[in-house]
Amino acid sequence: MLHNENREIRSLLHEGRIGLELESQRTDRSGRLSRTRHPFPEHGPIVRDFGEAQLEINTRPVESPEAALEALHDTLKTVHARLREREELLWPFSNPPIIGSEEDIAIAAFSGAEQPKYQYRRYLAQKYGKYQMTYSGIHFNYSFSEELLRRSARLEGVEARSGFRDWKDRFYLDLAEQVLAHSWVVVALLGASPLTDSSFFESGQTGQTVFTGSASLRSGPLGYWNHFSPLLSCESMEEYVNSIQKYIDSGMISQASELYYPVRLKSAGAYSLDALREQGADHIELRMIDLNPFAQDGIALDDLRFLQLLLLWLASRPRKPLDASAQVFALQNQKNAAAYDWSMIRIAKEGRFVPLQQALDEVLTEMESFFADADAADRSALACQREKLRDPTRRCAVRVRSAFGGDYIRAGLRRAAEIQEGFYV
Repeated sequence: MLHNENREIRSLLHEGRIGLELESQRTDRSGRLSRTRHPFPEHGPIVRDFGEAQLEINTRPVESPEAALEALHDTLKTVHARLREREELLWPFSNPPIIGSEEDIAIAAFSGAEQPKYQYRRYLAQKYGKYQMTYSGIHFNYSFSEELLRRSARLEGVEARSGFRDWKDRFYLDLAEQVLAHSWVVVALLGASPLTDSSFFESGQTGQTVFTGSASLRSGPLGYWNHFSPLLSCESMEEYVNSIQKYIDSGMISQASELYYPVRLKSAGAYSLDALREQGADHIELRMIDLNPFAQDGIALDDLRFLQLLLLWLASRPRKPLDASAQVFALQNQKNAAAYDWSMIRIAKEGRFVPLQQALDEVLTEMESFFADADAADRSALACQREKLRDPTRRCAVRVRSAFGGDYIRAGLRRAAEIQEGFYV
């Protein structure tokens, strides 16, 4: 853990690097998934996710939420400029636009040396169905500064390079447990996808707006989940990697990326279990964030700041190991928190079941106390989340239902066009 009571640690607390991954579907001007080829074959940061129409933007790691948003914005300029030429738009929601039929969801057309990527996506389509693969969202990657971690390690008597590697792995493993136990907080506060088109639930039935009853469909029971509840060991990096590998060896998943889990530990470079075992943890990835259609870049700056603050707070808490039962409850908490009606939600917390609003109040109160001497930007980020608790109409999911519930597709197209044109004002 980070020893926040130490003045040096406190002064370095915000030093870290943020990288964002944004997924979004390309659509035509009628609100249907684009059937054209990926328009950025030569552009490294702009790739494809599952489908040929699903863009994924990967930003370089930067040192602040402001810089992360700027990096994302700069890449989105390139995206919107090309799409504008092609009379296409980026769909602003995590839930998909009109899907005429499953045939409209074209698997990303990798070929040549990248043919295994296509075969993997075909496998996913056969196992989970293509519709589940049309969700989009944002992944938040965060690495704590090496100096911050080394100073924290020295406070615990760790000096040697080999000892620091083990300490750093232990730090990220502890944090992964804390994030899993609190993933429901992110889903509750940042959920933004209560609506979808009728074609998502019934093939051929297009153009009708459906209120799903979820604030975040992709994080709820109908979202990105395996056909089993994964149980991972955080006792050591070796055990963490082995607990994922066992699902591969048993045939339950084909590779590590198929483990649909709210949080991942990653080494530097391409994600693989071998790299994680050999190099250790470099950063942590939060995978449960919805696109915010009211933000030009898909996520608001206050929300980015809040995600950083949440990680800093969690990293400064004593370890609370999650046994198998606690892990199951943590995953269920996230699914429960994805529901739209907060008054119906209970959160399993330290052996008790409490109303979601009470659980949120407890978390925000602790965070506000922890960051009592924070600067204005951090206080604004916390106040933004607190306001959602005081006034539920400030929740993004509630705002989305109010603004787009009359006609999800037409209103969504108008918003997508506004976002695109906003890059040229």
